[in-house]
Amino acid sequence: MRAAIRRLQDGQRWWGAEVAFRVFALILIAVVLICFHRLEHSFADQPRHEPTVAEFALGTVGVVLGSTGLAFLIEGPGLFRLVPYPRRRLF
Repeated sequence: MRAAIRRLQDGQRWWGAEVAFRVFALILIAVVLICFHRLEHSFADQPRHEPTVAEFALGTVGVVLGSTGLAFLIEGPGLFRLVPYPRRRLF
């Protein structure tokens, strides 16, 4: 496991990780589509009402999973690459 994490942090190309992260991203985006489809039907089927806590939570989960899924889809294993920072820090 440490070898896999070190490989991700070094930024080496690893096709297994590329595929796994992209498939994970597509699964997250599919869950987002299901969340928003359910949320749309919740508002369309009922008469106009204030959103419930469950509807608000469903929308929040959709936004968080959507941004996470897009990050994994665009960047893939590069999300875990170590980024060097300068020795002099401002804070």
